[in-house]
This record gives sequence, structure tokens and C-alpha cells, in this order.
Amino acid sequence: MDKKRKKILFIIPNLGGGGSERVLVTLLANIDRVKFEPILLVVKKEGRYKDDIPKDIEVIDLNASQLRYAIFKIVKSIKSIKPDIVYSTLGHLNLVIAMIRPFFSKQIAFVARESNTVSSHNQQERYPKLFDWLFRKVYNNLDLIINQSKYMKNDLIKNYYIDENKIKVIYNPVDFKKIEESIDADNKILFDKDKINLLCVGKLAYEKGYDILIEAVAKLDDNFFITILGEGGEEESLKKLAKERGVSQKINFIGFVQNPYSYMSQADMLLLPSRYEGLPNVILEAQACGKPAITFDAPGGMREIIEDGFNGFLVTPFNTDEFAQKIQKASNHDFNSIDIKEDCRKKYSVKKIIREYEDILEKVN
Repeated sequence: MDKKRKKILFIIPNLGGGGSERVLVTLLANIDRVKFEPILLVVKKEGRYKDDIPKDIEVIDLNASQLRYAIFKIVKSIKSIKPDIVYSTLGHLNLVIAMIRPFFSKQIAFVARESNTVSSHNQQERYPKLFDWLFRKVYNNLDLIINQSKYMKNDLIKNYYIDENKIKVIYNPVDFKKIEESIDADNKILFDKDKINLLCVGKLAYEKGYDILIEAVAKLDDNFFITILGEGGEEESLKKLAKERGVSQKINFIGFVQNPYSYMSQADMLLLPSRYEGLPNVILEAQACGKPAITFDAPGGMREIIEDGFNGFLVTPFNTDEFAQKIQKASNHDFNSIDIKEDCRKKYSVKKIIREYEDILEKVN
């Protein structure tokens, strides 16, 4: 008799263009259909990745404008579907799932993938102390919490008293096949080869630290040119700051692009000036393109994926002089593109990471 497939209800707010959404789409596309029956529930089916969901996945669209209007629908869906596992991702949703977990049978395992360093991220909330209290109060309700880095795991244990046995670390998967196909599909020359081309990729938001980057760029000479891929609420204020610092001519804000990998493959290096992260996909993807990254040694998993002198440099938070110096140092450093790629493939390939997810999801209940 064949072993019964585990039914997993994946829940996400939307399918926007962030790293968590990309990881979920990769997981849905690659998880073993012999062992698992994946179903996707979306608070509102919108965003950059909505057309990337595999055709064999049942998608339930709650069509709610905000999470708070979807809570009872989520409860109803879980009761109706009767999954073996409920898997959620992204902070506010994870909190809601942790709150409702006591109302369901222990036969259902509730798994949350945390997408950020919680103690840092909560400081950006309107009521930081309330969110800290909520995490301490309800997060232990979950049966399993998947973190992207050891730093995030230690943050939950130290600051929120989460049971260490409930936390597993799984790094993010890198889809080499997709990246290589995307690079091959676009062979346009994207940069001025007479410049040292620096690339940033990510939403234009406070936590991404682009204001700090602009201060560092002001310390570089005109041989350096920065291209920023991304969109967000900080765009106008960042352009204004660049103008005030006299560096507008050295920075190009391009906006969101569907294929950032061509830019990565042609850039000289990636810059990540974030104030905090979970585990930044963009660094892993740059490594998959053979490129080094310069980033602050800020809260998050940066120290776990950057090896100084091999695949980039870490910078003391948030020292703009040192950031500029490390960019200059990297421009003269002999990085081995092939070694960077192979090291990334060995650690973060889709096959390796999906197997880690499958092993954990098989054992969770």
C-alpha cells in the first residue's frame, strides 16, 4: 500500500516581488509530489510572481485587501482542507497563524518560515514593544519555525525565549538553471565598460540603507557608477539626497526589472547597505553570477555567507568611510568568479535546499 501523501497548505499574504515570495515559488515548483500534496492559499493573489505558480498547484485566493479581513477565512479554509501541515511565511501572517494555532488539533503541524531578523524588524513597527510582546507570547505555539540563518535563530532564542528545539535553519535556495537561462536570454550591453560598475538590487525602503549608500558613494571618485534595481516608497527622498550630495550623475535608479541577473553578470560587484536582513537572496544570486558583494556586518546572516577576500567584504555597521574604502579595495582585488559560483552552488543549490525542506516537513508530525 502506497504511503499517503502529506497535504501541505502554504499560506502567504501575496505574491509580490520579494525574497520570501521567490523562495515559496521555488519550493512549490520543486517539492516532491510523490511525498507531498501542496496547496496554496493567498490572502490576495497579486504581485510579480502570481504567474509563476506551477499549473498543478491548487490556488485559493481569499481576495482580501488586508490580512485582518482574511483571518476568519484562513481559519475556515484550514478546517475545510484538513491539511497535515500549515506552512506560513512573512512576519504579520506568522503571528496570526501562531495565535490561531491553539484552536486546531495537534495532528496538524503549524510551520512558519521567518523572513527577517525579528528584533530588528520589530523596531520599524508602529508599536515595537507590542510586537515584541506578541512574539514572546504566541510564537512558541508554533510546532516548527524555519529560519534562514543562524543569526535569526539565535535572535529568536535570546530575545523571544523560543524553544530551541522548535527552530531549524535552512538557507535560501538559488535556482542556477533559471539564473543561467535568464543571463543567456539577454545579451545586451548594460553598463559603460569604462566605469567600475556597482549594482544594488532591492526595494527602496528604510531598512535597505540606500541613504547610507549615497553617503558612501559621495566619497568615491567618478570612476565608479552605481545602478539601483528596485522600487519603493523611498525613491523620491533618495533621489533628493543624491542631488544634495552631488552624486546624481553617478547613480541610476532603474526601478523593478524582471531579469536582474543580466545586470549581476555584467556588474563588477554587488553592494548591500542594509540595516538588517534575514539572509539576503540578492547576495546569493550575485554569487551564482560569480560576483563579490560588499555589505555591512549588520544584524542578519551576512557573516554566514560572506568570506572576506573570497566572495566579498564585510564592513563595520554603518561606517560610510569604510564602506567606500572596501568598494575601492574590491575594485582592485582579484576575485575568482568560477570559485565563487561553485562555492555558491555547493551550499545553496535548489536540489540541496529543497531536500532539507522535505526532510523537515516529513518529520514534523
